[in-house]
Amino acid sequence: MRYLRQALAMMREEKLFSSIYILGTALAIAFTMVMAVVYYAKLADIAPEVNRSRTVYLQGMVKRSVQDTLRRQSTSYTATEVKEWLYTLKSAEVVSATINASRYTSDRQYLKCDNHKLVPVVTRIVDANFFKVYQFRFVYGRPFTQEECLNENNYIENAVMPAIISRDIAEQAFGKDVDPVGKTLNYGFIIRIVGVIEPTSSIMEESFGQLFLALDQEAEQVIVVLKKGCTVKDLEKELEEIAHKRSVSDKEWDYSLHGTIFPHAQWKMSDDGVAMSWSSILKSLFPKVFVLLLVPALNLSGLVAARMRRRLAEMGVRKAFGATRRTLLNQVISENLLLTLCGGFVGLLITWLLLYVFRSWLFFAVGNTAFTLPEPTVAGEMLFSPLIFVIALAVCILLNLMAALIPAWLSLRNPIVESMNEKK
Repeated sequence: MRYLRQALAMMREEKLFSSIYILGTALAIAFTMVMAVVYYAKLADIAPEVNRSRTVYLQGMVKRSVQDTLRRQSTSYTATEVKEWLYTLKSAEVVSATINASRYTSDRQYLKCDNHKLVPVVTRIVDANFFKVYQFRFVYGRPFTQEECLNENNYIENAVMPAIISRDIAEQAFGKDVDPVGKTLNYGFIIRIVGVIEPTSSIMEESFGQLFLALDQEAEQVIVVLKKGCTVKDLEKELEEIAHKRSVSDKEWDYSLHGTIFPHAQWKMSDDGVAMSWSSILKSLFPKVFVLLLVPALNLSGLVAARMRRRLAEMGVRKAFGATRRTLLNQVISENLLLTLCGGFVGLLITWLLLYVFRSWLFFAVGNTAFTLPEPTVAGEMLFSPLIFVIALAVCILLNLMAALIPAWLSLRNPIVESMNEKK
């Protein structure tokens, strides 16, 4: 309590130093928190993407010509392969086949209503299991059935395609509090609404959509939720067997899975739509962490060193009256801890402000966002994770203590007489 009173008195006496120290700590914590929260929103198990920690993405297979080994192509999965091989994977809890979102959303698509109104939508092409991988809440209707997906009859001439839309799109097309199940819309072809879901945030890029159409024949991307206890290695072993089956049945091409299997975290932390190795990801993150944490710590260390030089005479007098080096260091620590805690809470407020004002840029600046998405909504569970705040604050406290203790320790090693003669 005595150290706390002394620290509060110091803050009142040295308002400029205290303000600069608190602001420096707040900015370090804020920028670190912003980066941490953005990655948390991309990687944590947050609804509707509640299985991220066990999710693996398959980007098709790679085939090489038997006659010309330099000839190489990427290939998708056929409907038969999805049904007979992928849906039956023993290491998978659920498997979903989709079309890459960027193929259908690089340009905004439109629904045409009966009153000729055009409603812009982000479209996804998915199978029935997509709604088992991701936790959507249905307002009306139901998900797709297995019979409605991977069925070439979906796209025959004059067929009516089953579709699921989000509630905000349903309200624009049909009005509020209207159950649109069974109604039709024009998407260049006629679609029939079978379900309506609650809108989700566009931050959830792998699951986000406003219009979901049933996958018909082949899949460019396969989403696998691993069974608890199973690993990516278990999945790779099964998939290599599938690749071998394709190679045996196709005398012209040799199939493999080289570079096409990515866990969710690795996929989302990569840039430019190309998955990177973990070593490359860590190398790209290190400079950011260094700038956000160590550079402010070095600046604060210089600030504390200058302040300690001004306080040498005071420390010399206190040592002459019997104060031990440990007592003086405890005072420095208590002052630093109080300033850091104040900076931490100011930093938290700055973090929320930055995330709200710049949400359209920040949440799409990380990862492999391949298409234009609507402005994201930010839920409370994305903005604040107690664990992230505690870790960021603990790291800043540690760095700030080191920044304060090193110059304080060096200053307190001066002889008493030299300290007392030091000019302020």
